Amino acid sequence: MSSLERARRLHLEQPLVVAHVDLPAELQLRRQYGEPGALLRDYLPRCRKAGIGVLIGAVFVHPAYLPDMALSMGLEQIAALLAEIEESGGAFRLARTARELDACLEAGKVAVLLSMEGCEPLGRSPSLLRVFYELGVRLLGLTWNHRTAAADGCGEQGGGLTRMGRELVEAAWGLGMALDVSHLNDAGFDGLLALGDGPVLASHSNCRALCPHPRNLTDGQLRRLAARGGVVGVNQTRFLVKEKDAALEDLLAHVLYVEKYAGPGVAGLGLDLARPYMEALPRPHAVWRGWDPREEDLLPDYGALEQLTAAMLDAGLGREAVKGVLGGNFQRFLRGALP
Repeated sequence: MSSLERARRLHLEQPLVVAHVDLPAELQLRRQYGEPGALLRDYLPRCRKAGIGVLIGAVFVHPAYLPDMALSMGLEQIAALLAEIEESGGAFRLARTARELDACLEAGKVAVLLSMEGCEPLGRSPSLLRVFYELGVRLLGLTWNHRTAAADGCGEQGGGLTRMGRELVEAAWGLGMALDVSHLNDAGFDGLLALGDGPVLASHSNCRALCPHPRNLTDGQLRRLAARGGVVGVNQTRFLVKEKDAALEDLLAHVLYVEKYAGPGVAGLGLDLARPYMEALPRPHAVWRGWDPREEDLLPDYGALEQLTAAMLDAGLGREAVKGVLGGNFQRFLRGALP
């Protein structure tokens, strides 16, 4: 049996977890421009083909809409996602608890979890976090690349968490949310982990030792996340995989590096595919002009994950370890982090 055939079998056995998808933003755009039904029409076939059982959809408000439209855009994105789930005929379900997550997986449904990539929708009101929690948000990233009222992102050389940022971390853990460090700068990473022992993950980050980008994690950060039971979702974005000419073997190298330096049970799939979001945008669109994620995505689609799985098997990663990377590690983390 070829490694690709073994990979396909594993995808049937182990529901995949994709830890970062710009799903709420994409669905909001499609519905705004008269194209509802993308979850059922586009994502269900993709998930079925790849064996995806869990999608973590991030509420993300682009800087062009900040600050005035941050709250409205965040709420519109969640409203679009909830409408699409309702219209999916039960194929997709929102998972807010560990029990709901397991129920989705047992029933063969695709579980959708909500995260927030950047706290801009909260403005300067930490109390609004409870509203988003009630709407289903269970993972919180304090920043995208830039500075927010809570912290400095990886594109900033400044400090770490602000007073509001510290309040948000404590409030999030108190509500039963996990904190996502994928876009924090190094000072913010240190400041967050110093605040307590609540659940922390990196939903879509790679290894800085292999690609020296500030979005990627140092060896020390990898080990600290592992020590807290965190998971690192590898990111297929080209410039985070390799400085030039990234290929599948380079993405595999990040998986193996996490396994080696953070330990078994830490690597997962973050992915961050940009193409579906780009395809939702009208042409021309001044907000995004000059940015073409088709040049950023290393993987053409979720179906290509079979090739990554085959490469893991060929590299000597054991069967159970590969199943962990595909989804088992994130499932374990989510069961422990969700209420």
